[in-house]
Amino acid sequence: MSKSTIFPMVAGNPSALSIISVTGYQTGEDTKEDGMKRCLMLDVDGVVVNGRPGDRQSWAVEIERDLGIDPLLLEHHFFRPHWPDVVAGRKQLVEVLNDCLPVLRSPVTAQDFINYWFTRDSDIDADVLAACDTLRARGMTIYLATNQEHLRAQYLMKTLGLGDHVDGIVYSAALGVKKPDSAFFEKAARLSGFAPADHVLVDDQMKNVEAARQVGWAAFAWTGEESLKALMEKLEG
Repeated sequence: MSKSTIFPMVAGNPSALSIISVTGYQTGEDTKEDGMKRCLMLDVDGVVVNGRPGDRQSWAVEIERDLGIDPLLLEHHFFRPHWPDVVAGRKQLVEVLNDCLPVLRSPVTAQDFINYWFTRDSDIDADVLAACDTLRARGMTIYLATNQEHLRAQYLMKTLGLGDHVDGIVYSAALGVKKPDSAFFEKAARLSGFAPADHVLVDDQMKNVEAARQVGWAAFAWTGEESLKALMEKLEG
């Protein structure tokens, strides 16, 4: 049976991703090894992607020097009032930026801002991706499970190539709800086709780990001290 497809392009909107085509995936297939009959839901920021390439600092650490945008004004006029709606899919990133950038007195366009942000928030943990490849080869199904808006979800999967290492992505803007809301995990489980008890979350935010456990998932807090493969081996012990 084919695995779920959870990141097709949306007809008429090539800049967006959506969870729209999911086939049933049976967790008890004979081709899976014992212990691999699970679905790993892997957080992105802080686990797979870790800030600015080279030094892993925040993507915005030099935004005032580079784009002339005061970080405090960005927080006040963009992130606080608009980001919760953007990341939950209720507002579109480009539209919000078009409204906010003049207030920030920046000459850059929304696309300039997005390019700056995405390219600087893109340090990939190659060891995590290598572990994903190994686990998938052994039969584990792996999805990214992340609080993202549509454009960066596409950037992660396509431009950064994370889609080559996982089976799909479930993200907040497409689900209409973000972690740690229990509805995020409930919707993700329905889409994956796995029973709640067969899901495993790896996330760097303890509030998300605790929320996943509340809905019956196994969950690990990611610190980077143990490899992804080692964490999954704990499930087999």
